[in-house]
Amino acid sequence: MAERGGVLVAFFVVAWLTGLSLATAFAAAAYGFGRISEPERTDVISLAIFGVMGLASQAGLLLAPWATTRGLAPRIVAALLMGPAGVSLSIFAYEGFTRYAAGSPIWVVAWGIYLWGVLVYAVAYVALGRGRLGRVPRRG
Repeated sequence: MAERGGVLVAFFVVAWLTGLSLATAFAAAAYGFGRISEPERTDVISLAIFGVMGLASQAGLLLAPWATTRGLAPRIVAALLMGPAGVSLSIFAYEGFTRYAAGSPIWVVAWGIYLWGVLVYAVAYVALGRGRLGRVPRRG
């Protein structure tokens, strides 16, 4: 049981750090775009709105550690919420690879974030599919 507890804590930490990092990156990118396109209309309220949108986009990943210890319905909900962001990260990682192969690579940090996000999302999907990171029922 201690082994599963350690795995669950590690999964929780990695999922939350990744989800919050991706949400922050989304908010910063949207805020930056707003500052470039309409600087007079982009303020702190806009940043807060972009932050909420970033958190909403990562809701599935943030729920995944909890959902893996629950029944089938929470795992399905978390997996469905993870879908759009997971597909987007996969596309971004693929585009980074194709640009690298074409000789015009994207920023290496951005590509690393995309690849890390894809890896964490894949691990989360496997954990949601298995659903056995919680307590082991006692026999006897």
